[in-house]
Order: sequence, then structure tokens, then C-alpha cells
Amino acid sequence: MKELRRNIRIIGALMLAGILVLVVYLNYTVALNGNRWTNSTNNTRLTTARKYVIAGDIIDRNGEVLATTDSDGTRVYNSSSDIRIAVSQTVGDTLGMSGTGVETFFASELLGLSGNIFDRFTQWITGAEQRGSDVHLTIDANLCAYIADAFPDGKNGAVALINYKTGEIYAMVSLPGYDPKRVARQSDDDEDAPYLNRVTQGQYPPGSTFKIVTAAAALESLSGIESREFYCSGSMPVGEGFVTDNEGNGHGDVTFESAFVRSCNLTFGSLALELGNSRLKSRAEAMGFNTNFLFRDLVLYESSFPDTQSDFELAWAGVGQGRVLVTPLHMAMIAGAIANGGQMMEPRLVSSIVGDSGIPKARVGTGVYKRIVSSGVASKLQQYMEGVVKSGTGTKAQVDGYTIAGKTGTAEVSSSGAAKPHAWFVGYCADEQHPLAIAIVVENGGHGGDVAAPLAAKIFKKAINSGY
Repeated sequence: MKELRRNIRIIGALMLAGILVLVVYLNYTVALNGNRWTNSTNNTRLTTARKYVIAGDIIDRNGEVLATTDSDGTRVYNSSSDIRIAVSQTVGDTLGMSGTGVETFFASELLGLSGNIFDRFTQWITGAEQRGSDVHLTIDANLCAYIADAFPDGKNGAVALINYKTGEIYAMVSLPGYDPKRVARQSDDDEDAPYLNRVTQGQYPPGSTFKIVTAAAALESLSGIESREFYCSGSMPVGEGFVTDNEGNGHGDVTFESAFVRSCNLTFGSLALELGNSRLKSRAEAMGFNTNFLFRDLVLYESSFPDTQSDFELAWAGVGQGRVLVTPLHMAMIAGAIANGGQMMEPRLVSSIVGDSGIPKARVGTGVYKRIVSSGVASKLQQYMEGVVKSGTGTKAQVDGYTIAGKTGTAEVSSSGAAKPHAWFVGYCADEQHPLAIAIVVENGGHGGDVAAPLAAKIFKKAINSGY
């Protein structure tokens, strides 16, 4: 009998533990996915609420109203077309054409469906119409408009500018944008995909910006890597093809650091082969690749690194080509983490949500997302990235009076060379007073050092002068 009671207690304890694990998991899942489920465009409750509730405002960090509701219930967007278009995918629209915008992702807050008891009480006491909460963003709308105007004419692409200490997103610009005032007259099958937020949803080959990942793997796994020398002839046979560099022109003798600074494909292709797919993939995953990002404030698409590759594919993967894909925001987060001693912050788009009572809605705080490299490896990468801008491929990103660090990328998108490569720059300002990290991709823009790097310099200058 004692044995039976003992077994029953054990079974009961195991069942209770299982229930607790399930409850914790469900709460975790709901906390992360709640907005995705509640604010789905298929939620009929939202459709009904839009008919009877005055939607709250969407406001930038400086008080610029990006979306409001007028007296007859019509949704009204900012009076400046430059601002409207620059923040279009970030703000979104009531039709849900840009499905990850604030209008959709925070619909329940904007319509008061998740308002606190103080808001409901205030509305009942005053007899006011039911009104949703205002959503205050971390972005600077005028800075976004500046970036959109500074972007190369006629080119599509994306820019993410973040605070690498706090995770705040200061600017998120995806081009082409669209005008939410005229969204009903625009087609969602436009080949330029204006409704796509390229910052968070655009999946691009990273080109040589991925050498940050390969360099981190080499520093961690290859003994004596910093003292080794390599020879770059400009072309290296691998498997079924060749890894080429600088249009066939070699760099000659290079060290590990100078290979990074000068962006030597042959060196980093060789290092990828030496590391092997498993170690390089593991390092990429530690930095966020192949991760289902679940952030509180936004939807960030997954960056990917292949499970298996031939030697030829692996060599090219080491320089960010082939089947390696990344989003611009993820690259800005990686650059920011390097600047931040290896700590990657969770991206923040919303600073507060405030209802009629004036009491901000309680929000789970954000902070460090994960450590992606050790502080020692981060320090080495900082040194190399500063070298890129000081004397390497990224000199056009220099800003007088400030230390800028970064990595350029020229991502091939056509094996035949029929299309120009995507131009990349990722980097940061090494200044405690201006903790800025950036990622820029200019689709079919050409060389990253010639196109994206000077744009980064302009944006850094503007942001610093704006007090960021």
C-alpha cells in the first residue's frame, strides 16, 4: 500500500510539473504571438470595432502625428507626402496592405480592445466616445524622410538605423514606399513590392558583410588565425567552379586582418572551407541566422544559412553569397552587437501606448536579446571594422570628428552579370554619446563602398546633428 501511495505521489508530481510547463509555455507563446493572432486582418472583432471606435493616434518620438482619426471617423495620415511615404510600411494602413505595419500589428491597442480599466472608466465618467490608445513610436519621421530623399534616385532598397545600447529604432525606411492616402487605388501585385517592408521582410544575399560572421567563426575556432598570412591571386578553383575576387584582380599577400579590411574573397572562401559547414553554420546561428524571431514590437523575417552545401557553395557562403540570406534589420542588429561588446539588443519600435486616462499601458520591458560573440571577439571585430572605414573598402563612410566602423558588401544577384549587384554597408558610430548602428542595402546599386558607404556617412551626420 505504501508503495502504491508513493507511486501515486510520483505520478501526481509529474503531472503537476507537466501542467506547469504547459502553462508557462502557453503564456510565453501568447505573450510573443498575441499581437500576431489578435490583430490578424481576419479577426472580425477588429472589423466591427473600426465602425464604432475612434482609433488612437500613431505618433513619432518627437510628437509628429503620423496617423489620426478625424471627427467623422476617417483615418487621416500626416500632411507631408514625404513623411507619409517614408514611413508607409512602418505605419501601415487600415486595409492591411502593409500587413506588418503598426496599423495592423497594434490594431487592438489603437482600437481600445486591450485598453486598461482606467481608460474605460475615464470614458464612462466623461461620456466620451469610445477611443483607442495612442501608440508612440521610437522612429524620427523627419529623419526617415531625409533618408528616403538621400537614397540613390530610382533605386529600391532599405535602411535601418538603431540605437545599439537600447535597441530603439530611429529610422526604418523601405523603398519604394507608398501613399496610405491612396492605398485603395494601388495594386498589391506591383513588381516593385511597395507594401513590403524591406527592412524587416526583405531577404537579401549579404555579400561581404557576412565576412563579419566568418571572421567571428575563425577567431573562435582557428588557433593562431591572427598571425597567419594568405595569398590572393584573384581566382581560386573550388569543386565545380571558381571563387573570384575583385573582378579577377588579386590582393597578393594578406594577413587575416588586412583580408577583412580589403574584403578578400579568396581568404574568406578558404576559411569557410577550413571551418566546414557545421562550424560556420553554428556561428551564423549564434548570431541569429535560422532563428524564428519573436519580438514584441515587430515582425522580423528569418535570415537563413544552409544546412548542407558543396565545397563550392560553402566557399561562396563564407563571403555571403549563394543561399545565405539576411534582412537589413538583422544586419543592423549584428553591427550594433559588435559595437556593444557582443550583446545584441531586442529591437524596439514602440516607446509607449497611452489611453484616455493618460496612464501608459503596462508593457514587458525589453533589453538584451542575446550575446552573439564574446567580448574578446567583439573587440577584435571592432578593430577590423574600424580599419575598413579608416583605410579599406569603406573609406567613404567616414564622418569628420567621429570613429565610424563597418563592412561593405557587393552582393552578386546574377551569375551571368546581367544585373548589377546589391550595394551594402553595415556599421556603427563608435561613440558613447551617439550609439548608432546602421544597415543599408541598395538593390542593384553596384559596389557597396561606392554607393552604400557614402549614404551611411550622410545618415550618420544627420542623426548625430539631430542629437542621436
